[in-house]
Amino acid sequence: MNDDFRLKLIKIRDEKIAHRDELLEMKMRAASAKQVSGDIDIDGMIAHEQLAIDNLDDAIARLN
Repeated sequence: MNDDFRLKLIKIRDEKIAHRDELLEMKMRAASAKQVSGDIDIDGMIAHEQLAIDNLDDAIARLN
């Protein structure tokens, strides 16, 4: 059972990493285009995704 749960956590972590990478790409494009979007807190979203990734990494490590 732990293996199934661990694999699900790994899949979720991979999705979070992909989403964080998309946000980083959006941030880079906005910076290069010198766009200012005050309505969207991309840095906050990136930090939120990174925290989720770190928590998932900890949970996966405990299941090993």
